[in-house]
Amino acid sequence: MGQPSIEKYFSRLEEVFAEMVRTLHNELAKQMVSGITGSQFFVLKKISDKGRMTVSEVAEELGVSLSAITALVNRLVNNGLAARTRDLIDRRLVWLEATDQGADVVKRCMEGRKKVAIKYFGRLPEKDVEKLIEIYEKVLTMVRSEKAESAARNRNESR
Repeated sequence: MGQPSIEKYFSRLEEVFAEMVRTLHNELAKQMVSGITGSQFFVLKKISDKGRMTVSEVAEELGVSLSAITALVNRLVNNGLAARTRDLIDRRLVWLEATDQGADVVKRCMEGRKKVAIKYFGRLPEKDVEKLIEIYEKVLTMVRSEKAESAARNRNESR
């Protein structure tokens, strides 16, 4: 589909996407365990999924600044949901790990998120869900490709 064709659909696509994101965001926020924000959840889930990570790794994987992640991690540590430990070999390296309490919070939040997904996407025919995933994966592939090309250009320009 070329530029003139997408322009024909852009307004409706933007409208549908914005309403869907807003609605799902509100529904998902209601499923958060009391005392944890959506941003804290994403950081805690990333750490929990990986087992352990450095603050820099979390920031890079989530595509946010180191200072933003540090503030979120501080709150997670202060609330007993994550722990910092120094590497035994390289004492400069600090690892983040989800505590048992943090892992439980991730589990409960994920159960709530799954309920929301089932509530809406569970009503669609399986073929539609498969097609939706296929479309999202195509767009994501383009986004990743452009991001990699941009990073390569930036590396070349800085030389």
